[in-house]
Amino acid sequence: MLKSILLFCSFVCFHAAFAQEKIAFTGSNISAKDAQELLTHHNKVRKDVGTTPLIWSTKLAKYAQEWANHLATENNCKMAHRISPGQDEKVYGENIFWGSDGKFFKPIDASVEWYSEIKLYNYTRVTEKNWEATGHYTQMIWENTKEVGVGVSICPNGGIIIVANYYPAGNYLHQYPY
Repeated sequence: MLKSILLFCSFVCFHAAFAQEKIAFTGSNISAKDAQELLTHHNKVRKDVGTTPLIWSTKLAKYAQEWANHLATENNCKMAHRISPGQDEKVYGENIFWGSDGKFFKPIDASVEWYSEIKLYNYTRVTEKNWEATGHYTQMIWENTKEVGVGVSICPNGGIIIVANYYPAGNYLHQYPY
């Protein structure tokens, strides 16, 4: 019994040590409330598979905001992953969400959409065949990923672009996410 109690306390203390205080400054256009909601959702999904909670990164949020702004204005509100040879190549993982059709979307909607790929995922290695259908979800739960930051931009046509960047990146081919 004592062993079970100690094991439980160790688990709670371990997760509490990684719990993040309330987000006050996001580093991007996302509100602190929306950032907290999105981070909480990510961490619930991660807890479900036994990976450690993420922390919010203002550096990643700023980086994500730059790309969200680019996509919304210079890329005609079309989704495209950042291709950046050099310093940031595969250092940051990236999930992108686009929404329009007169519907109001919030950042949590992006997180829920990325998570919905769980229905297509059965615990396997990331491969050329499955990463496109499940890569948003596997990036959310990637075991080695520790930080997330999100940027939000409104397109001239009223659509919304939401970009999440993760550090370190996940979705390495032929590896398990956890």
